[in-house]
Amino acid sequence: MHLTRGSKVFLAFLVFATALVLGALYAFTTDTEDDDADETVTVEVPEGMRAGEVAGLLEDEGVINNAWAFRIAARFDERSGRIRPGTYDLHTSMDTGDILDVLSQGPPMPDSFSFTIPEGLTVPATLERIAEAEASPFGLEELEEALLGVPVPEWVPDIDLPEGAQAHEGLLFPATYEFFVDQDAQEVLAKMIAETDDVVDAVQPEHLDAYEVLIAASLIEREVRVPEERPVVSSVIANRLGAGMRLQIDASVQYARGEHTGRLLFDDLEIDSAWNTYESDGLPPTPIAAPGRAAIEAAANPADTDYHYYVVCDTETGEHAFAEGDQGHQENVARFREIQDDGGRFCEQ
Repeated sequence: MHLTRGSKVFLAFLVFATALVLGALYAFTTDTEDDDADETVTVEVPEGMRAGEVAGLLEDEGVINNAWAFRIAARFDERSGRIRPGTYDLHTSMDTGDILDVLSQGPPMPDSFSFTIPEGLTVPATLERIAEAEASPFGLEELEEALLGVPVPEWVPDIDLPEGAQAHEGLLFPATYEFFVDQDAQEVLAKMIAETDDVVDAVQPEHLDAYEVLIAASLIEREVRVPEERPVVSSVIANRLGAGMRLQIDASVQYARGEHTGRLLFDDLEIDSAWNTYESDGLPPTPIAAPGRAAIEAAANPADTDYHYYVVCDTETGEHAFAEGDQGHQENVARFREIQDDGGRFCEQ
């Protein structure tokens, strides 16, 4: 198509005029009497809101002066079709281009924090870890109060617990977690309990119910340092329960004492506590710590053995010597006493 000289002049004028109008519109959308009076305005853009509606919202919130001018300018900007919902902190000094740039990129992600809970911690120790994690938004008292409002899984029995019992003991699953700093404390703790619920739900125990599996798993977690021994220690627990024998597990006495020490005294074995398995029959009323997945699986699937006893046979690794009857166990105990103070090993049987 051939353009006349007059047409060319008109087209050039039209392009110039359009550019001039758009430039004026971009400036007009944020034209303020005092450019130094920059204010921050928090704006919530709902899902599905289009640029024209956003213009009205921005004018209502005081970010821009003229919604009409914003709409016209946005019509010629492809970013107006990529506006994402969310909460934004906008400034009254921003022009249309700045605003569309922010809204098309999406709201900033809130800051996060992470923490790692190792296997075998009690509820107080777990909450302390969370409170002391870098960038944690929670204080210890806040977490303690929040935990009271978090329900336990349905498989946890509704029973009258002994004085001093932690209803959530054993339920805060040990793992590495990452949460946003603006998440609620109850939400964080509920997530940890949900992890335990998932792991327990995945096992299929035949000899114990779900909560008993968690209790047994907590004993295994605190007693075993050598991974291969978990199913074997689990078999000792199952065999002793089946025979009506008291479990006599040192870790339960440590829990009853309220502290974990390297050595128990004979007086400790007589502590009046429901968690003292030297004095009380059956499993303790609650777990004594939060077990990991391996301990839970071992509690649900004990090895097929006739063992009823075990004692440490390597003071460095924590490996155990197992025995079927009391005589063999007493022989192992005597050998353990010989190496207890100086260290050593007698595990070869």
